[in-house]
Amino acid sequence: MSIPEHLREKIQSIPEKPGIYKMKDSHGNIIYIGKSKCLNKRVKSYFQSNHEWEKIKRLVFNIQDIDIIVTDTHLEAQLLECAMIKKYKPIYNSQFARDKNYVYLKIEDNGEKPLSITYNKDGTYTFGPYRSKYYIYDLIDLLTKLYPIKKSGNSFEFDYNPLPVAMNEKEFQENRLSLINLFSNMDSLKVFLDILKAKMEEASLTLHFERASQLRDIYLCLEQLYNSQNNNITKDKEIIMGEKIDDGYKLFYISDGNLILKRKFKEISIEDVKDFINRANILKKNRVSNKSEKSIMDFKSIINMELKSSYYRIVDEEFNVREFIRGLIKL
Repeated sequence: MSIPEHLREKIQSIPEKPGIYKMKDSHGNIIYIGKSKCLNKRVKSYFQSNHEWEKIKRLVFNIQDIDIIVTDTHLEAQLLECAMIKKYKPIYNSQFARDKNYVYLKIEDNGEKPLSITYNKDGTYTFGPYRSKYYIYDLIDLLTKLYPIKKSGNSFEFDYNPLPVAMNEKEFQENRLSLINLFSNMDSLKVFLDILKAKMEEASLTLHFERASQLRDIYLCLEQLYNSQNNNITKDKEIIMGEKIDDGYKLFYISDGNLILKRKFKEISIEDVKDFINRANILKKNRVSNKSEKSIMDFKSIINMELKSSYYRIVDEEFNVREFIRGLIKL
């Protein structure tokens, strides 16, 4: 696919730097926002490939103009992309655009259903938000096959039931306390997963393959929940992240998954880092966010994923400024 003449010169001038690109239609409407570590190559790729997806073909057909915003780092490009998608909601973007549809999992006080879905934080034992309500619906449905779940010391007792068992009030409340413990405590959830895995393997060995299959589905569903929580690097932590850029260094201060401060340095010293951390702490104390918990979730997820392949240190009593700088310079 060739590049239209009126866009050719503009695209050739796009730098090989990180940032975002905004694609517009003939009316000037933003129809798609994307990000890349290399803007030039990414934008050109839309016009140099025969795309299999009909959605991309329609997008490319409707592109009449492209604007770019260059950033120092890929993290900034990702955060800016997320913010711009939430603001403009382009028709060809789906990720990040519909955070109002994210759901919570609620543990009910009483009634026939121990778990339910809600679109708003509702009570103490409401967990989330989660992006996919269908995943949560599946989890709710699958768990009914294990009720009632009873906590026994540091372990759990439950059986697999092909059809849901009607619980009396005592069983319902015991089951409720078990669910609270499972969703509030990742160590308890890990214990529960280990029990599930053992029961799954036992069912398979005794040739109860349908039971083993159902237990596997429950296990995989809960394992996904466990991994999403257990792999959260930023939760309740103060983190300083550093990156080498073309004209120096870029520092980011992250508190509980929120970006508090970022700053560029041509050269970097111990005093620079100490001052940066002090400024971040002041901003953190005075920080007021007008973003919803659902919206913040996407930004936190971006930061958490980026940290897994980035240079960072936890700012605690053991944090050593000199060692941090030494590691940053070696990047």
